[in-house]
Amino acid sequence: MKTEAVLNTRDRFLLITLQTALNIIILFLTRSTNQLINRTIILLLATSVLLGACSSRSMKKPTVTDWQTRQASLAMIDSWTMHARIGLRSQSRSGSATLLWNETPASRKLRLLGPLGGGTIHLQQDDSGVTLQDSKGKRWQAENAAELIYQVTGWQRPVSALRWWVLGLTEPGSDAEYSLDESQHLTSVRQQGWQVTFGQYNQFGEYQLPTNIVIENDSVPEDEQYVRARLIIKDWKLAD
Repeated sequence: MKTEAVLNTRDRFLLITLQTALNIIILFLTRSTNQLINRTIILLLATSVLLGACSSRSMKKPTVTDWQTRQASLAMIDSWTMHARIGLRSQSRSGSATLLWNETPASRKLRLLGPLGGGTIHLQQDDSGVTLQDSKGKRWQAENAAELIYQVTGWQRPVSALRWWVLGLTEPGSDAEYSLDESQHLTSVRQQGWQVTFGQYNQFGEYQLPTNIVIENDSVPEDEQYVRARLIIKDWKLAD
């Protein structure tokens, strides 16, 4: 019993290409001429055709995940430890700090080391509210993390949205204008009066996550309300 293989268009084209190349080799090698150099050139050209045809068959383009699938996958991340460097600038002040961020479904803990020369600041958020403690042990409590940070440090930070931006997502439930690159990564987001630009993504486990994020409010740099933050993420540790 014989089985006939059905060739698709690409396979038929490949077969024809291979046969043509072989015919060229045979034709020039069986001629009576002794022009060895010409034969060699033709042989090399034909071999290049063969190799090119084979490589075109084996080469595969990387799969690009669509934006909806990517969103759904990243939104499942609810626990991580992140180490980053953050730079802050306004019209009158600037400074930098190391940021250690521990996130779980039950709580959020942020630690800023050396912000503006002010020592260490701890922020913890859970179902009972938000607590902030400075390097001298003084404590503040509130329900809203962004407002509490502003009262203590004088810096405006979109804490609730930042939880999503660091993953390369827009904050759910809030209108957003955004753009994507060819790999379906966010390159920019305008949301809640903030402009976010994503400069680089790196692989961490099975996810590609942003490692260079610039966040600016809608004020111009000359405005007293202008704030710009640059987040350089050095390491992600995601929960299994």
